Amino acid sequence: MPSCAGSNSNQIQVSTAASVKIVNGDDADIEDHPWMVSFQIRKSGGNYAHECGGAIIDKSWVLTAAHCNLFRHEAKNMRIAAGSSFLSQMTENIPVKKFYLQDKYNSDTGLQNDLMLLQLQKPLKFGSTINKIDLDTNVGHNYTGEVCTITGWGKTDAKGKNNPARLQVQYMPVVTNAHCNSTWFLFTKYSLYHGAYSNFICLQDNDKDSCQGDSGGPLVCSNMLVGALSFGAPTCNGSLPSVHTKISPYLDWIKDKINTKNNKNKKDKKKKKNDNKGKLDGKGKSEGKGKVKGKGKGKKN
Repeated sequence: MPSCAGSNSNQIQVSTAASVKIVNGDDADIEDHPWMVSFQIRKSGGNYAHECGGAIIDKSWVLTAAHCNLFRHEAKNMRIAAGSSFLSQMTENIPVKKFYLQDKYNSDTGLQNDLMLLQLQKPLKFGSTINKIDLDTNVGHNYTGEVCTITGWGKTDAKGKNNPARLQVQYMPVVTNAHCNSTWFLFTKYSLYHGAYSNFICLQDNDKDSCQGDSGGPLVCSNMLVGALSFGAPTCNGSLPSVHTKISPYLDWIKDKINTKNNKNKKDKKKKKNDNKGKLDGKGKSEGKGKVKGKGKGKKN
């Protein structure tokens, strides 16, 4: 499992795809979590493999964690899979057109501003098993004590070698930032409140946890996307809170990126349509003129 260094001597272990899953969860139905997707990377043999979770926030956009592309894969080697509780039965497998790391993401640590937007090559078709989730827009809301939902296809224990075939769900309470920070400080001697680390929300509940493969997965409270899984305990046993990047502080970045790219796509499509129309009109006029001339000459003869 990759680690993120806070200093030369203190490290925070990251719950990356190679190290994060839902532990002691229950089997989930995709109809209850239709925004859930599997972010997949093409491996050297050509086959795609589950890397992280993600959430549909628009027909052509998915939100996940930036560290899910820790090794800087190209967009042509990425896709998302959606539409089923089972990884082997996905109804949609759509390539990624472009990916956008959060502007201030720090790849040296992998913790700060840990968000990534995936722009899909074609829009998803919404229905009972594929749909978007609304973003949490209440920046100042305190979710402490609320029981929220996490989902994923990650490992079910830290020693697990295979991802579960079926989507897993877990319900866990939000703990205070103070508890989250102090618990992690005892483990790493590094404060989560340092800089952008204040933009997090944490869950903890006995032996329940997230684990390898759950990174980037949605944290849902009151049917809103509140966070994306960033990192957690390397043992996946609930000994440390799982830490999720809070979505609301990044609303402007998310909306600006989506609106800018969507508007550009509309302009490009309109230009292409006009270009094609111009070509057809030009071709029609040329052919029509030739036919009139030929017909006139025939009459004179």
